[in-house]
Amino acid sequence: MAMADSSCLHRPHVVVVPLPAQGHINALMHFSKTLAARGILITFLTTERLHHRIFRRPHQEISATLQDHHGLHIRFQVMPDDMLPDGGGATKIGELFEALQNKVGPMMEQLLRKVNEEGPPITCILSDSFFASTHQVASSLKVPRVVFWPYCAAASVAQANTQLLISQGFIPVKAEDVKNPTKLITCLPGIPPLLPKDLRSFYQEKCSSDLMFHTQVYESEIQNKADWVLVNTFEELEGTESIQALSKGYPAQAVGPVFLGEFLQGEHSFPKDIIRTSLWEENEECMRWLEKQAPTSVLYVSFGSYTLMSREQVQELALGLEGSEQPFMWVIRPDLVEGECSALPGDYLHRIKDQGLLVNWAPQLKVLSHPSMGGFLTHNGWNSTIESISMGVPMIGWPYWSEQFLNCRFSREMWKVGMDLECKADENGLVNSVEIEKVVRNLMQGNEGRELRKNAANLKEAAIKAVMPGGSSHTNIDTFVEHIRNLSQQNSMSFSGSI
Repeated sequence: MAMADSSCLHRPHVVVVPLPAQGHINALMHFSKTLAARGILITFLTTERLHHRIFRRPHQEISATLQDHHGLHIRFQVMPDDMLPDGGGATKIGELFEALQNKVGPMMEQLLRKVNEEGPPITCILSDSFFASTHQVASSLKVPRVVFWPYCAAASVAQANTQLLISQGFIPVKAEDVKNPTKLITCLPGIPPLLPKDLRSFYQEKCSSDLMFHTQVYESEIQNKADWVLVNTFEELEGTESIQALSKGYPAQAVGPVFLGEFLQGEHSFPKDIIRTSLWEENEECMRWLEKQAPTSVLYVSFGSYTLMSREQVQELALGLEGSEQPFMWVIRPDLVEGECSALPGDYLHRIKDQGLLVNWAPQLKVLSHPSMGGFLTHNGWNSTIESISMGVPMIGWPYWSEQFLNCRFSREMWKVGMDLECKADENGLVNSVEIEKVVRNLMQGNEGRELRKNAANLKEAAIKAVMPGGSSHTNIDTFVEHIRNLSQQNSMSFSGSI
């Protein structure tokens, strides 16, 4: 990296360290652009492999374009691929977390010392909550560490209180408790009671010997060692008590939905061809298909970047969507089906040619915001959930792992914007086509679906207000930026001299 140019020398400098996974990179890149628009210099860390897969352009070229044409000072620091399994593209998530815990820290520290020497001095490290090694790096560099929770506040509170849940006997989660709808967890501060199945799936008893279980327990101890906490949610959705429950003597603030302020400004502010956040090439042609559909008539079907399905389940889903007679757009990643290249019946595409569209990946925000969108069949990853809420689109939840079960239940019971398909599974975990058809029809055509759509519209309005000037998240971001500016003014010389 070259020496900092004169336009950056006196800017506060935030190093952003996302977890190398689709949803985590996505959220922190959106927030990075928000900070850059307020005059903060951002250094965004990725691996070489992930950088080329996401941005598809040399990082120097992207930084120059953003600065010259949009006044945004975002630069990219690329870490060696051998820091992480498969350059951060490993599908075995346990291996990834082990590397983040044991291998990355010293190499990152060396890299950031160089960044700091080249200037301007680092004001703070803004780290994904699940990148624990940044704690030691920040401590060694003598800079504050800001923890960014990419999940809803309730899931974040549960994760931050892992040790409490272990001491109370809720973790590891017993198999019989997963199926018990009456056993409540009431010891967590600031949030409604949880069910055992709401806890991250990695904490189940059957996983207690897994690498992922133990790395998550370790992560929870480090996550609470922060100087500031930011959460990708908004106060009107989850309340201030849940946000403050993440504070351990330091500020905790809701700053989400982190994509929404940028989205409302439109692509003229952040053109898509300059800075991407998707690991897959998005099919823009699908938007033309949506233009031909009636308002609120289309069901969008997508299960994120990690969900896997059996061949049998994909076939049942395909038949259920077809049988619903509802227009649908279905994102089928090339690696969605376990061990199979294709699981669809041979004549399926011909049968649904006037009803549905299948794509490998889609520009999700554009899709969800389109007037034809009437529902979202989702895995309830937090990015997808808060995007759907912010676009006023009701959901059918079909969670796969992690905290998605909590997101699904809260969407249904707390926020009244969702239905649950996972509860329709048989003893083998299979949801048949008849159940899928029924739920889709209910959401898209039934009275319950109409009520959920009204509730979603109200939450959409609340989300927009939160990110607009004077709104709760907008005000919280302003407070955080002012804090960063003060740090930069007060401590830049001491930070520089101590490194």
